Amino acid sequence: MREINVLPEFKKGKISFPEIATFEEDLSLKGHLNRDIDSAEAVLLLETMLHIRSFEEMIIKLKNRKVVPYEGFSFIGATHLSIGQEAVAAGTMSVLRPDDYITSTHRGHGHSIGKGLYYIYSRDRSGLLSFLDEKESSESDEDLLNRAVELHLFRTMAELLGKEEGYCRGRGGSMHIADFHAGHLGANAIVGGSMAISAGAGLSSLLLENERVTVCMVGDGAVNNGICLESMNFAAMPQFGRGFPVIFVFENNQYGMSGQQLGEITALRHLARRGAGINERNMHARVESGMHVLSVRGAVQGAVEIARNGEGPVVLEFKTYRYKGHSLSDKRMTYRTAEEEEEWIKYDPIDLFSGELVDNGVLSRDDIAGRKDRIDNTMEEVTIRAAKATDPDPRTIYEGLFSSTTSEDIGDTYKTVHFNREPKLFRRDSRGRILYRHAVIEALMEEMARDKRVVLYGEEVAEYGGAFQATVGLYDIFGRRRVFNTPISEAAIVGTALGAAMTGLRPVAEIMYIDFILMTGDQLGNQIAKTKYMFGGKAKVPLVIRTTIGGGKGYAGQHSQSLEAFPAMFPGLKVVAPFSAYDVKGLLKTSIREDNPIFFIEHQHLYVEKDVVPEEEYTIPLGKGTIRREGRDITLGSYSHQLKGCIEAADVLEKEDGISVEIVDPRTLVPLDEDLLVESVTRTGRAIVVVQAPGKGSYGEHIVRVIQEKAFSSLKGPVKLVSAHEVPPPMAAPLEFENLPTPGKIADNIREMLG
Repeated sequence: MREINVLPEFKKGKISFPEIATFEEDLSLKGHLNRDIDSAEAVLLLETMLHIRSFEEMIIKLKNRKVVPYEGFSFIGATHLSIGQEAVAAGTMSVLRPDDYITSTHRGHGHSIGKGLYYIYSRDRSGLLSFLDEKESSESDEDLLNRAVELHLFRTMAELLGKEEGYCRGRGGSMHIADFHAGHLGANAIVGGSMAISAGAGLSSLLLENERVTVCMVGDGAVNNGICLESMNFAAMPQFGRGFPVIFVFENNQYGMSGQQLGEITALRHLARRGAGINERNMHARVESGMHVLSVRGAVQGAVEIARNGEGPVVLEFKTYRYKGHSLSDKRMTYRTAEEEEEWIKYDPIDLFSGELVDNGVLSRDDIAGRKDRIDNTMEEVTIRAAKATDPDPRTIYEGLFSSTTSEDIGDTYKTVHFNREPKLFRRDSRGRILYRHAVIEALMEEMARDKRVVLYGEEVAEYGGAFQATVGLYDIFGRRRVFNTPISEAAIVGTALGAAMTGLRPVAEIMYIDFILMTGDQLGNQIAKTKYMFGGKAKVPLVIRTTIGGGKGYAGQHSQSLEAFPAMFPGLKVVAPFSAYDVKGLLKTSIREDNPIFFIEHQHLYVEKDVVPEEEYTIPLGKGTIRREGRDITLGSYSHQLKGCIEAADVLEKEDGISVEIVDPRTLVPLDEDLLVESVTRTGRAIVVVQAPGKGSYGEHIVRVIQEKAFSSLKGPVKLVSAHEVPPPMAAPLEFENLPTPGKIADNIREMLG
């Protein structure tokens, strides 16, 4: 950052940390009543906890067959219950705005129910009718509210049972419930997997200035995961002048499955101390009781105020307890004692708060018992209805994988109106050509000017202009809020892009080398690729992950790989690998406009190659390949930089042997232009596929399979794959030369095939 001089300073001293408060909240209702909560709000807190408890107990009844919705019913799926933890969910959701965001965990039924209930509680009559998808009704407001609550519970249970009427159409199930109209960005079965998503949602709120807060609900196990520290560190970046409006809630129920946090798998008594390693304010960390709903409510209320004031992020740890095992198949007493469980049961959050309501004259014991009976009866009715709901039609299995929408027709709605420096196209040479890397910059510049929601971030992309100078000048044009550096934290870079994309931005995130993408495995494969489908096709995920492949530069095993098969194997990702400057600009512009996640691969050797690139606006559709060279004797299929070697080999073969080679460039790997490949092979009868990666498990093997399956009757012999050796990329020049498919090797293989 040019604005800050980092000067040498070696003064003797000691580092001290601010204190972290523990259990400061007033636990009694008397201290809060008519000060920051009224009787009606207190009753809603209780009813929310009762709904959560009833829902979880119903799962036990289904599992144990104490409730059998119909003859032949069989319960399948996960059973991670939060019985004992209801106060954390209810207290947290009670102080959020309806448009605030949450992310949740595999133990997330309570979070989903609580967020949805408080969304419903906030609706006026027209809002309730809208939730019920009705235009008018003669019912009272109370009856409408009750029906809305029932519908919410029905949709939640229907999702748990894998039904079409579920919030995610049965695609996600128990561990992956999302409710986007209530700001619930999704539960996550990967421990800590949602933390970067939350940081990305916070980034979105900060840059869009909409004052929405994101609350990231995670268990104690997540606090030991690398993505936890990466996400908190990302969210604490000070370069924007305001803090990220994110609250990380550590719901510490003492056990990560069977691993005990205290004294066994962590060396901290209070997990909130993790905040001390992130910023000078300890991330405003606090520790409070998770068994007292008012303690949770007060702590979250304070954290929300901090976050909305631009002073986030915040860490809150709530000490709580799960009364059941990790799942219903968990023999919990093998790793904890009856004495411990009995002591925690004395602090049952529903019993504690019920007593407070009675002692303060808000409700009688009979009132509470009546409400519990009513809620239990409703839950049974809802469950039976959900069990009899619609099973998804297998013919719809692909629905929700990709969005069909784009930002193509936005007009001037989001046009950038303020530039720090006037955007200008690069000077063309006498033949109208520019460098490949300049075409990348032009595509980014034009799309950022066209749509102010597009942001670019990654390692060294700002003032420095990127490791390969493919983002030079963009920081000068758009400034730090649109182009900024991140920590060297690939998982956070990729995961935050998902959270930002789901909440209003259109991020372009850069990973310097494709080798580093392995650091992002979960965030790319389990989060970005699966989010839209897993949540019933309801999310839009307009993001681009830009990265590079290399080879031939002596960078050896961890900077030279060709790992395009890795992202291509995850359904839900589109993968683009452009060869020419013309293609890289047109395809990148299209990718940024898509409402889908795109993995965009640029080759380092192509950055200095030139091609004719029009100054006029153009885009290239994804999934549409091109013929780089027409021929009649053999089809050569390849992509990215390997096409250069294919073209050189074809030139040599035509001159020396009279062999006519047709070269097919699919341009995008997912979707793959299978028709173009098959049509070419049908004409030539022979095919060779060339890739830079080792052959085993490469994307080239997939192309070979497509050709063999769809053009088999036209083949005059087996399809051949020309690839690297089955070794990591070596550094020494002779070994690296031997490893890569060269024009000479390609030509020799063609000669051999043609005899």
